[in-house]
Amino acid sequence: MMKRLKILIALGLFGLLALALYWYAPYKVEGYGYYHKIWAHRANSIEKANKALDYFKGVELDLVYDKASNTLDVNHPPTESINLTFEHYLSEINLKDMPYLWLDIKNLNEDNAYLIQTKLVAMFKTYNYDLSRVLVESTEAKVLPIFDREGFLTSYYLPYGLSLRKPKDLEKTVSEIKRYIKYQPHLMLSSDYQDYAIVTEKFPKRYKCFWAIERPINNKYDEIRTVLKDTKVKVVLLNYRTINTDR
Repeated sequence: MMKRLKILIALGLFGLLALALYWYAPYKVEGYGYYHKIWAHRANSIEKANKALDYFKGVELDLVYDKASNTLDVNHPPTESINLTFEHYLSEINLKDMPYLWLDIKNLNEDNAYLIQTKLVAMFKTYNYDLSRVLVESTEAKVLPIFDREGFLTSYYLPYGLSLRKPKDLEKTVSEIKRYIKYQPHLMLSSDYQDYAIVTEKFPKRYKCFWAIERPINNKYDEIRTVLKDTKVKVVLLNYRTINTDR
C-alpha cells in the first residue's frame, strides 16, 4: 500500500513538473509546423524580447505615445509604466537578423499620427532597418495610409467581439470597416482568433493577423490550427511566458 502511494506521489510530482516545463516552453503543440508565421505576444521588456527572439521570427509589443516628450513608452495600460522608451528598447534587443516587430500603438490618432510616423522613420533609419519588417497596428484605420506610404506593414485592429454581435449590429460594423479600408489595398486586418470565422467570411480577400492568447493546456487546438493553416493569415501571436520578465 505504501509503495503504491509513493508511486502515485512520484507520478503526480512528475506531472506537475512536466506541466511547469510546458508552461514556459516556447513552442506549443498547436503551433507545430507553422512557426514561420508565429510571433511572440506582448514582449514589453528587453529581457522578454531577447529571449523570444531566440525562438520566434518576430515579437509584438505595445507603445503609448507621449507628445510632451515626443517619446514612445513600451507599455500596455493599465499596467504601470517602467519608463522604457522605444529608443532604448531598440538599442538593447537583438536586431542582428532584423526580426519582425508588431507595434500596437495604443493611442495613435489623427492628432499625433505624423509625429509618430516621423519619429519611427528616423529611429529605424538609424539601424538601416527594412520597414517592411515593421507592422504598425491601430484601431484608427484612417491614419494608417501615411505609414503604408513609408513602407511599413499596416493592420487595422478590428472592433472586439464581432462574433458575439447581433446580426443587425454586425452588419453595421462590417459596413463601417469596409468604408475605412476601401482605399487601402495593402492594409491587413487584425483580431482575436475567436472572430476568425466572421472576419474570414466578411473579408475573404484581405490578409489577416490574429492573436490566440490561450493557456498552454487548452481545448482550442483545432480552432487555432485552422487559423494557422489559412494562407490569408500572415501572422498569429501566441503566448510566450518567461520567468520574472512578463509584462
